[in-house]
Amino acid sequence: MKKMLLALCCVLLIGVPQFAFAQQAFDFLGQANIPTTIGNPLSMYSVVQEGSGLVVPPLPLDFANYDYTVVVTGANLLTDTGNAQTFAAGVITIYEDNATVADYANPGTFTDGTAILSGVISGLSRSDVTLTIPPFARQISILGTVDWTGGTHLDDLAPADQTNWPFLAAGSREAGNVEPGYDEQWDGKVEPREPVVGSESTSFGGLKAGFDK
Repeated sequence: MKKMLLALCCVLLIGVPQFAFAQQAFDFLGQANIPTTIGNPLSMYSVVQEGSGLVVPPLPLDFANYDYTVVVTGANLLTDTGNAQTFAAGVITIYEDNATVADYANPGTFTDGTAILSGVISGLSRSDVTLTIPPFARQISILGTVDWTGGTHLDDLAPADQTNWPFLAAGSREAGNVEPGYDEQWDGKVEPREPVVGSESTSFGGLKAGFDK
């Protein structure tokens, strides 16, 4: 009987690929200010998107009761060729807040919650890509790497899962996408290179061991 139940569990696990293969990422949409003077900092304020079953946060988030924001600050401009910029390492933080709604007119509303993850964003670059196809005449690509070093949920990530997360975004300067007081919209994600498994998750080996008792 135990072997039959174990086989049934295997079938059920195989039968739900939408969960097994869901992409893990903190999916965000926000606004950025881009410095034009060497040494001045970049800033980006964004809201984490709840997404769909195809994209799930690497850590459980309670979207029903909290708002989540991703904020990047302190990344000073190092080089600027006109079409491409590089930045020094900055600070990235994910906040959880159930008190105030994030308001782009008041950046403090993005940072007044609990820092659930914080860290260093390095290798940050921004490039304008000019293409000849009219719908894609100007695309902005933003790339970086994140190492998580703090936050109330840092220990929910295994040490090996805390570093080297890609930071990827596409920028837009279209007037309809940019809030007053900002230079461009960023639509992006911060994602682990390998799926993160929560400490409360049961491995298949543990499941099998339970049936073998």
